[in-house]
Amino acid sequence: MKHIYHLLTIFILIGCVSNDIIDDRVEEQLSFNNPIEELAVTKTHQLTTKYTNNVGEVLTPTISWSSSENSILTVSENGLLTAISLGTTDIIANTETSEGETIRSSLTITVISLEETLTINNSIENIIVNNEHQYQTTFVNALGIIENVSITWSSSDSNIASVSSTGLVTANNLGDVVITASTVADGKTISTEDGFTVNPVGEMMSINNPIEELTVGDTHQYTATYTNNVGQNENITINWSSSNDSIASVDEQGTVTAKTAGEVTIKASYTNTNGQEISDTDTFNIQAGQTNTKSGTIRTTSSYELTGAFTLSEIPGTNDLELKINDDYRASTALPGLYLYMTNNPNTVGNAKEIQKVAVFSGSHTYIIPNTGINDFSHLLYWCKPFSVKVGDGEITE
Repeated sequence: MKHIYHLLTIFILIGCVSNDIIDDRVEEQLSFNNPIEELAVTKTHQLTTKYTNNVGEVLTPTISWSSSENSILTVSENGLLTAISLGTTDIIANTETSEGETIRSSLTITVISLEETLTINNSIENIIVNNEHQYQTTFVNALGIIENVSITWSSSDSNIASVSSTGLVTANNLGDVVITASTVADGKTISTEDGFTVNPVGEMMSINNPIEELTVGDTHQYTATYTNNVGQNENITINWSSSNDSIASVDEQGTVTAKTAGEVTIKASYTNTNGQEISDTDTFNIQAGQTNTKSGTIRTTSSYELTGAFTLSEIPGTNDLELKINDDYRASTALPGLYLYMTNNPNTVGNAKEIQKVAVFSGSHTYIIPNTGINDFSHLLYWCKPFSVKVGDGEITE
């Protein structure tokens, strides 16, 4: 009896195990994670799949992809869809199970037309007044093909910015404006626009005729141009100034006069309504000009000592002369009232130019002779005033 009971128990256990194995088995599945029904022509879509084996495990087997009509929709070996032309096709994904069977899943997709678009390729945000900008556009038709079409251009305010029939924009005045490009396709108007701001130019002062150097005594007439914030030349009062009036001065009209050798900067300026100074400068060197020079030798014409060499030179930038008596000069101190003159007749002081009373009787010294040309006289004359007699002279030679 016990033996029969044990056999029955074994059969019952075997039956239970057998039922459990059958119940745990599931149907293998291949499905799409991101299915679509439509795809616009020229667009792409990456499909992915999910595969579940017969015990419910999610695996990543190799998937084979195919399209029923490659002329409409292609699919890569990785499941990337590319819409080629209008129409409907099936996309098929299949894989092989662990038992050698093929499992597949399919998706029906319709390739639809694109929305026609018109795009301004080179839109702008700002433009400087009086400048130009040439727009370029691209029109894409319903099949995703770039097509040459006729474009109509318009401006929201031509006073601020105008646009030609070819899309050339001209910035006329300061402000904000919108430029619209449009075309007609399949009876429908397709348009796009670009809004931007016309900005002012930087106000500018320009010296028209700068120089690099000037010679002492010479002059130069400056001119300058002021450009306002809309790029127009404007007639304004220009303020002229020099960085060093002792080197070069400049008057209200911009005439500069070179006085002495050195470097100087001339500035043309204007203060606008905002209190901002608009200016330009010109820096140049002043060269000492060629100086006419003559010389001679002083000689006595009396019994008193008088000898020495001299040099007579023009002083640049003036009408004056410099008379330099050399170091070899000697004169007697015995004579009272010895005077020096310049004359064209060395025998008299008539019509002579008195320089001054002689105060130096030995060595080098200098006299400044105002308002006298270097060719005005031919001789130096030494004259004793108390006795009205000539003491000596010196011919002025080249």
